[in-house]
Amino acid sequence: MKKTYIYLLSFASLCLINGAFAADAPPVQVGSQPSASTLPPAQVAEIEKVVASYLKKNPEIIMSSFQEGMEKQQQESVAKIEKAVAENKNKIFYDPATPTIGNPQGTQSVVVFADPLCGYCKKFYKEIATLLNLNKDVKVIFKDIPIMGANSEVAIKAMLAAKQQGKYDEVQKIIYTSDKPLTKKQIMKLASTLGIDTKKLGEDMESKAIKDEVDQTLALSKELGINGTPTLIIGETTVLPGYVSAEELNKKLKDSKSPAEEKAANDKAS
Repeated sequence: MKKTYIYLLSFASLCLINGAFAADAPPVQVGSQPSASTLPPAQVAEIEKVVASYLKKNPEIIMSSFQEGMEKQQQESVAKIEKAVAENKNKIFYDPATPTIGNPQGTQSVVVFADPLCGYCKKFYKEIATLLNLNKDVKVIFKDIPIMGANSEVAIKAMLAAKQQGKYDEVQKIIYTSDKPLTKKQIMKLASTLGIDTKKLGEDMESKAIKDEVDQTLALSKELGINGTPTLIIGETTVLPGYVSAEELNKKLKDSKSPAEEKAANDKAS
């Protein structure tokens, strides 16, 4: 938007100068136009009126400039994350401690950096079951990061502790589908209905191992440059920031398949 304003200011300045001296001198060329800082205050005020009037009549210019700026910024951010992903593949895709659902032998993967209390993460969570029904060759890898505060950390520790009893996805479901943040006491009560040893769950939630896992995943997200959730990584290369529907995600997975992956998937199906 700033660049657009400067351009319009320069354009208006040029128009005013050409108009003022049209009778006595040839038009001022673009390359020789004065900067706003060299103009008298009265002329700057008049130019600003021209700019304001133009923008009032053409408000779409501001919106278009803003959108272009945001898109460029996001593209640059995604490119940086994708470069960092290539440098951290083992931490992202091959950490045995990371919770995974779907097909553990799948040739395709979706890594999900998410916070269980994030609204868009909750919305995306509903798409995961649909994705797994659409694509039997995909595994979903969860990287849980507590960006929403203390309640998020409690929820993540509960999910990771439940993994020790083979119940990660079940505790994940009760947390993600809750319409409000759950306290540790509420999580324990709900966990008891799932056949979970709540005493062990509570002990594991407070363990150094679980704390270290949370800290390491958060550190990884920062190293990658991820500052929003959900953030998805597909095909071990492509970063998708924000919510994506199951259908759109499945299409992107298919488009990202290498010939070798395509052949492996076809061999499995036959």
